[in-house]
Amino acid sequence: MTLKCLTMAAVLFVAPFTTAFAQSEYEAPLCEAAQNGQVVELVYDKDVSKGCEPRLLDVHQVGVGFNGKLYVHGWQTRGCTKGRDFAAKRIFRFDKIKSVSVVDGAFDEKSQSIKAEGWDGCLGDNCFIEKNICE
Repeated sequence: MTLKCLTMAAVLFVAPFTTAFAQSEYEAPLCEAAQNGQVVELVYDKDVSKGCEPRLLDVHQVGVGFNGKLYVHGWQTRGCTKGRDFAAKRIFRFDKIKSVSVVDGAFDEKSQSIKAEGWDGCLGDNCFIEKNICE
């Protein structure tokens, strides 16, 4: 085998593990935030390149999708969503999260009522969460 073939084989072997590590890197802090009713500052996907401030998210649940990927669900109170800030229920894919840090803050009344209602894993008619890991 040539060095090029060996390098390609090594990359193909390691790639699935690096993706899994990237997903699980945020699982513990986000589950802790969900279980303790904490707010996180989350940098997502292309937020930095868009000049957006980090998102503030009241973490409600962390779950696994039917595709095997991890997701976090919560109430976003600040962040770059369609070019403007607005409070809304949101779901984020772990593989697009760039950083997470717990910040001081409390869930507002609307966020508390949404968390109390629970979540069935659907956004509109699109249901894709297989099971909750923590909430």
